[in-house]
Amino acid sequence: MTLNELRYIVAVAQTQHFSKAAEACHVSQPSLSIAVRKLEEELGITIFQRGKRQVEVTPEGESVVQQAQKVIEEAEKLNYLKSVQKSPLDGVLKMGAIFTIGPYLYPSLIPFMREKFPQMPLHIDEDYTENLRKKLLTAEIDVAVLALPFSDPAIETMEVYDEDFMPLFYEGHPFSEMSKIDVSDIPSNELLMLGKGNCFRDQVVAACPNCHSPTANSDAWVVGSSLETIRHMVAMKLGITVMPVTALAKQADYPGLDSRPFADPVPKRRIILAWRSSFPRKEAISVIAESLQIALRGQVDLLPLKKD
Repeated sequence: MTLNELRYIVAVAQTQHFSKAAEACHVSQPSLSIAVRKLEEELGITIFQRGKRQVEVTPEGESVVQQAQKVIEEAEKLNYLKSVQKSPLDGVLKMGAIFTIGPYLYPSLIPFMREKFPQMPLHIDEDYTENLRKKLLTAEIDVAVLALPFSDPAIETMEVYDEDFMPLFYEGHPFSEMSKIDVSDIPSNELLMLGKGNCFRDQVVAACPNCHSPTANSDAWVVGSSLETIRHMVAMKLGITVMPVTALAKQADYPGLDSRPFADPVPKRRIILAWRSSFPRKEAISVIAESLQIALRGQVDLLPLKKD
């Protein structure tokens, strides 16, 4: 069993494709396939279920892939310690964010990082919370920007800031005459929502007592695939919605739309950074936490952390 063989099975697990894994590992597909088969024979288990279009990790293979990733990380940590004089801020940082944060964070964060920390370029990703969790564990990304609740024993987290929710509606809506809006005034029969599986949707439903589907069928809402899709639907007067305040930072760029703050208690979400416990560049995490606060502060007033 070699380190390269372990890298091969991790690459196959990540790409779910032998050709793509071989390309990522800079070897030929036959060489990679032979190495993977050899490792399976050595361990006496089938790590991958081979299909015509996709490769899936078998249940018994899951633990092998996870252990292989740990071994690879420890080897990389040794290389990092070997060059300890190298700054933790040197080198690419692979960063992920959930869909309701990434589009509003990255345009401000990336220019800031390029100016202040040009030696640490960001490679960015956007995905759902569960997918980002898996990518952290398999080292596809180094750090993720998520919203609570989130928990995983192999992942460390840092609470960074609280973010208010705000109603978004079209000009001429009755809410335009109000200075503040009570969460109980949000009508479910007008509400436009993200689809199932999005954590922000769940947070809105939890925060607004009347944010329930107009029928017993929870799919009765008009739903959109992204906040931007919903924003355009509101502009077409198809309904109203609730958004995180960072998504409304440049509301002037969207004519025909209006918003007001919620009355106290204002619904909000807590934003965190998450990273693998074994990730050695902890100083880079601190820099990211400070940088995203500074980058976003030019757009919105971020809320200081308050213990719930």
